[in-house]
Amino acid sequence: MPEYPVMSDKDLVKCCQTDAGAFEEMVRRYRRAVYAYARAAVGSSQDAEEVAQDVFVKVYRAAHRFNPVYSFKTWLYTIASNTCKNKLRSRRHRTMSLDQEDSPVVVVSHEAGPMEAYQREVAVAEVRQAIDELPPLYRQVLHLRYVEGLRYKDIAKTLDLSMGNVEARIFRGKEKVRQWLLKRARAEKIPGPGEQ
Repeated sequence: MPEYPVMSDKDLVKCCQTDAGAFEEMVRRYRRAVYAYARAAVGSSQDAEEVAQDVFVKVYRAAHRFNPVYSFKTWLYTIASNTCKNKLRSRRHRTMSLDQEDSPVVVVSHEAGPMEAYQREVAVAEVRQAIDELPPLYRQVLHLRYVEGLRYKDIAKTLDLSMGNVEARIFRGKEKVRQWLLKRARAEKIPGPGEQ
C-alpha cells in the first residue's frame, strides 16, 4: 500500500486518476491553501468553497496533462486563478460579501501578555479587513506572496502577468493597505503606522 503522506506532489498528481487515495491526499494537502487563495480572490466564503471544489475537479480531470518539469504548486495556483476569474465574471452583478466569521485565526505567542495578545489580534483583524477591501487584482497578489509564500516569478506565471506587473501590484496593494490603516487610525484618533 502506498504511503501517501510521504509521496511528492508530482507523484500524487501522476497517479491520482487511478488511485483514489492519492487524490484524497492531494486534496488534504492543498484544500485549505486553495480555499484561502480563492477567499482572497473572490471575497466570499461561499464562492471560495465552490471555487475550491471546482479547482480539485479540474486538477483531477487534467492530471494526465501535468508536466512534471514544472512546479506542481504553480500549476495548481494557475488552475485556481483561472477558476477565480471565471467565478468573478459569472457574478459581476452581485456585490462582494465579507463574512465576519471568515476572519483569520490569529496565533498568539504564549509569552505575550493578555494586552499584547489583544493588540495583536486587533492589528491582524484590521490588516485583514484592509486587504479584504482591496480590488481582487491586489488581494490575489498579496495573498499569493504573503500567505502562500510564492516567489514573484511564480505569481507572474500563476496569474499570467509580467514580473513588473506583479511587483507593481504588490507595491500598490501594500500602499493601499497602509493608507487604509492610516485613515482608520486618524478617524479613531490613535497613532497609526509612522505617526506619533
